[in-house]
Amino acid sequence: FGPERRGAPVQSFNRISDNNPIRERSGINQPDIVVVLDPSLVIIGNVISGLKDGGTLIINTTKPLEHFASQYGDRWKVATVDATAIAKEVLGVNIVNTTMLGALIKATGLADMEAFEEPLKHRFGKLAAKNMAAMKKAFEETVVKELKVG
Repeated sequence: FGPERRGAPVQSFNRISDNNPIRERSGINQPDIVVVLDPSLVIIGNVISGLKDGGTLIINTTKPLEHFASQYGDRWKVATVDATAIAKEVLGVNIVNTTMLGALIKATGLADMEAFEEPLKHRFGKLAAKNMAAMKKAFEETVVKELKVG
């Protein structure tokens, strides 16, 4: 999106595969994982609609984990991190996309942090080191509450 969309609520979808090509391009109605970059969307939006039971909810927030775990922890694994503060501290800007990758990795184990080094260098050039540092800090600071079983 161009600068006219920056700051506006946006819903996007990603499919992740180890080796198989992903040919489907439609929206996802029942995601396994929901990552919320803007904490206000948890309150005003229906961003968790369709999240599969047993799925993972990752939220950028200043609120403690228990605030969300008490509401959602019986259906989903819940993870929280203050990615906004990390992005401001490490990157000097309030853009949390790359920072939230660290939270995603911590909460799901979908990838190793090192897998992002080369793509970040390719995408961000000289800024890759700062983006990697923000990801690592988010990984370290993400708090995860496993799904309540039984």
